[in-house]
Amino acid sequence: MPAKKVVALGGDGVGPEVMEVTCHILEHAGFNLEIAKPFCGAEAFKSQGNAFPDEAKKLCAESDAILFGAAEGPSVAILVYLRWFMDNYINLRPVKYYPGAYSPLKNPEGIDFMLIRENSEGLYPGREGDIPWLAQRLSDYKDPFGRTLDFYGEGKFAIRLITQKGSERIAKYAVQLAQERKSQGFPGKVTCVTKANVLRQSCGLFRKTVEEEVKRAPGIAYEHFHVDDAARRLIRFPNNFDVIVTSNMFGDILADEAGEAIGGLGISPSACLGGQKPYFEPVHGSAPDIAGKGIVNPTAMILSAKMMLEYLGMRKEAQALENAVAKIYQEGKYLTADQGGKASTREFAEAVLRDLI
Repeated sequence: MPAKKVVALGGDGVGPEVMEVTCHILEHAGFNLEIAKPFCGAEAFKSQGNAFPDEAKKLCAESDAILFGAAEGPSVAILVYLRWFMDNYINLRPVKYYPGAYSPLKNPEGIDFMLIRENSEGLYPGREGDIPWLAQRLSDYKDPFGRTLDFYGEGKFAIRLITQKGSERIAKYAVQLAQERKSQGFPGKVTCVTKANVLRQSCGLFRKTVEEEVKRAPGIAYEHFHVDDAARRLIRFPNNFDVIVTSNMFGDILADEAGEAIGGLGISPSACLGGQKPYFEPVHGSAPDIAGKGIVNPTAMILSAKMMLEYLGMRKEAQALENAVAKIYQEGKYLTADQGGKASTREFAEAVLRDLI
């Protein structure tokens, strides 16, 4: 079989650090991958004034999958390209506890669910402006209390978009994922999260669309929670979830909360799917306060690579990589500082690689 083509984009902050050790693992574990590492990110911006040179874009277009580290400033341009230009509308965030991880919960054992965040609309990207400007253009608009926009005076507005197309395609993916997980022994349940009691039209559309899609899938259970209640339940009853689907901002917030429940963002991976080319990235962001110190936890980046391997059909390799990570946590000898250990980023990665080879 020809090697799968992967492009590794480090980005900003700790992104290049976690990317370097993850690629080191993938390259030395004998996986059938061809990994390109184009010049990009903060360093490319400093020298060329462009964080995402044409050569990097070309390699992405020709690849089978993309690994991305983190965006802080310059590399936001990369993120915009990968997410919106390539229309990766699915943000899939696994929430799984690995015994030995430093969870704040008393009993985190058994937490294993998927959070799906709609990745293309809602309040992102920001569509904002001055309230007086909007009041001029919507002079006849009145809120449920009869107030026009002039009532509010000076200030700012933000526009939230929930479309039929966006709701339908994310709902279909959620149901499909629940069906796949049910075949693997999981409950086969979709939990829809909205604020439909306040945002009756936009969240109402999202909720109705998900409900209708679930009805077309025999054997798939369904429940709905308002986002504030869902946030509480993620802490109180995390084992009760299987597949959560929600809109962009709610998903962004809830995914970080769920990540803390299993030990922190250093453990939380993600995949962005559904568009022209998928990309896989850690949830933790650029973490500029620890960049360059060699102490960042690379688990989230490594597990994002595991998700990439699954996408590429390399399930055996993906499982081996996940098993190696799980073993490191269970043994507790090479954990990074965020997990109560003293290992460096490189030492953690080398321990994972030793288990693989």
